[in-house]
Amino acid sequence: MPTSPSILQRLFQGVETALLRHGTEPRTILFLALFSVLDGFLPMLPAEMFVLALCILQPQKGKRIVLVFALASALSAFLLALGMGTLTASADSLSQKLMGSQGPQVLATLRDWGPVSMVFFSVFPDSPRSSIALFALSGVSAESIGAMVFIGKLMLYAVLLFLIHHLPSRVGRWRGAGPFWVRWLQRRASRFVAYCRRIRWRAWCLNQRMAPAQGS
Repeated sequence: MPTSPSILQRLFQGVETALLRHGTEPRTILFLALFSVLDGFLPMLPAEMFVLALCILQPQKGKRIVLVFALASALSAFLLALGMGTLTASADSLSQKLMGSQGPQVLATLRDWGPVSMVFFSVFPDSPRSSIALFALSGVSAESIGAMVFIGKLMLYAVLLFLIHHLPSRVGRWRGAGPFWVRWLQRRASRFVAYCRRIRWRAWCLNQRMAPAQGS
């Protein structure tokens, strides 16, 4: 007997359907960017999925999408760091209990290198919640954390936009023999391009089905 989908699965399917159906509308960019601010607090749909789909469905607004979502990630990090920063005093006492005399030195190191390393952590997909909390507790300002997350996410989203625009025209030229790592990259690039085409196709099919219903 087939099991019914869970609440999270239904939520994911609903968000995916709404994204494909309304992904070509300009107002969807701001709405999803504001929604993605919650990703810093709850493990929801990552903002990278929204950026990828919107850049595919609205390629002419790619730069605006990248900038808006990078700002949303920075705002999310700033709010999380601001909340965690109120616990700085208790973090000092906790570090002394866990690490003894080395506790203050560890926190000082995080304060010195935290903002720079946040760029590295932010380049990876998903929100660097643990790093944000750790650096905020060590005393790194919420403004610095937000700025570094903005830079890291801007780099990540810019790379996604570059791949969406340039990979389709290059994949065909790369096919053929070559070292193992070249063939590995070719397969990954081909899958990425196919995934982008699938998103466009699914959005088109969904809008085609919705059109008769709206006309009637």
